[in-house]
Amino acid sequence: MKQRWFWGTFFLVSAIVLITSQLGIFSYHVGIWTLFLTIALVAIIVTSLRNLIMSSLVFAIALLAIIYAKPLGITALVPWTILGAALLLSIGLSILVHPRWHRAYSHHNWHGHYNHQQPDADTETIHDPNVNLTISMSNSIRYIHSTDFDGANLHVSMGGAKIYFDDVRLRRAEATINVDLSLSGVELYLPRTWQVRLNVNNSLGDIKVNGTPTSAGPVIYLQGQLSLGQLTITYI
Repeated sequence: MKQRWFWGTFFLVSAIVLITSQLGIFSYHVGIWTLFLTIALVAIIVTSLRNLIMSSLVFAIALLAIIYAKPLGITALVPWTILGAALLLSIGLSILVHPRWHRAYSHHNWHGHYNHQQPDADTETIHDPNVNLTISMSNSIRYIHSTDFDGANLHVSMGGAKIYFDDVRLRRAEATINVDLSLSGVELYLPRTWQVRLNVNNSLGDIKVNGTPTSAGPVIYLQGQLSLGQLTITYI
């Protein structure tokens, strides 16, 4: 409820700013597309701050600095200097500060798989053999419970997601998980028996692996795109 009211108010205020800027009320005039981009970047900053996703936060601020370099008086800093500094900052902060859901309480429930509770998170259990998830500007938890899992397509933008595959049985000896992650922090919890073949194109993001899989088991092809975000793979 709080999240709905916040974003509703945010976009109402954005509409007011858009109208007043075109009326020339502000001393510094910006184009309409620049203003739309600014609103989107501010939304990313707010979401990143809430979930403590450092890479998204730093690069959103860096892009704002590039866009408004003239009024800020930093035109001497060429874009590549700002982006290079943002990359170093995001790496350092990602090491020091973990996304907020790392602090969530966890335990084993009576079924034997992990049960994690997270305040203000949208939670859902999915039983489909072919999983298609689209998560945007929200903090979400998804439990995949499938007896004939065949693959997944995961699209996450400007948000955070924890996705659990610990109660999954595969239809075949292999499966493919496609990811398209941008300005987000995503954690995948996978069985230790899965042999993951990682082929994710990483553009200014961070990929972490926690735990070690067993020496034998089904093969999972994890492939796709990661842009300005963090992907964490945890074996459980």
